[in-house]
Amino acid sequence: MTRGRPRKRANDLDGKEWQRNSISIWSDIEKTPEERGLRHPAMFPSMLVERLASCFMRSEDRVVLDPFMGSGSTLVACARMGKFGIGFEVYPKYVELARRRLEHCTLFGGPGRQEGTQWAETYRIYEADARKIPELIEPASIDFCVTSPPYWDILSQQRTADGKATRDYGTAPEDISRITDYWEFIDALCSIFRGVLTVLRPGKYCVVNVMDLRKKDLFYPLHADLARHMEKIGFIYDDMIIWDRRREYNNMRPLGYPSVFRVNRAHEFLLIFLKPAGRRKLR
Repeated sequence: MTRGRPRKRANDLDGKEWQRNSISIWSDIEKTPEERGLRHPAMFPSMLVERLASCFMRSEDRVVLDPFMGSGSTLVACARMGKFGIGFEVYPKYVELARRRLEHCTLFGGPGRQEGTQWAETYRIYEADARKIPELIEPASIDFCVTSPPYWDILSQQRTADGKATRDYGTAPEDISRITDYWEFIDALCSIFRGVLTVLRPGKYCVVNVMDLRKKDLFYPLHADLARHMEKIGFIYDDMIIWDRRREYNNMRPLGYPSVFRVNRAHEFLLIFLKPAGRRKLR
């Protein structure tokens, strides 16, 4: 038997939770009733944030960053877990929505604002472009990053399948979802994640939720293209989880019928990146 210093635990999961979460397809993530009623075009469930944080954070890890905060699900999850959440958002309407959610969120099963609790001490919101992350956050101070960037400019495109009105985020010049060129969009994403790499502590994780896209006859494998570019800026592409979203999709249609077979995309990708800690080599 080899003796030596015991290895640090990766997280605080027990064996049963570890095995359940290690399955490569997650099909049980659900929005809360409150989240289903929010007016945001691309809701990110707080349950997903809590699940990911339980896998990639230890109890002593405290600070979580979301460069694309949106409606604030990451910060709400942090408040419930007793973590400190930092969010960046360019649209005032979503900053206000996130603040309202944090004001009313539940902690330890109690009412939103408990006596003696100052919710402002559990989060920080920057109404700012995420490209300013290195200017506003100390280097190597973040324990975990989890985020769901815009799906390129897809929300601004005409919805030919169901004819419904478009629901984009807005028209802020800092909004990278206004970029119409695919590779320029990838570059903009990586300019933000380059800053995330700077503020992330060595050996800590960044999980990015993305989905592949189609525009008419062109298919864009966003998850693969982003992963390749993230490696170029210094991240280790450590793993991937499939987020199966079929349970919340009730409007499937025979896309392309009858002239060309098209896939109803009901899954997304959780790309798992690691900041090198000095031992592992990049490919």
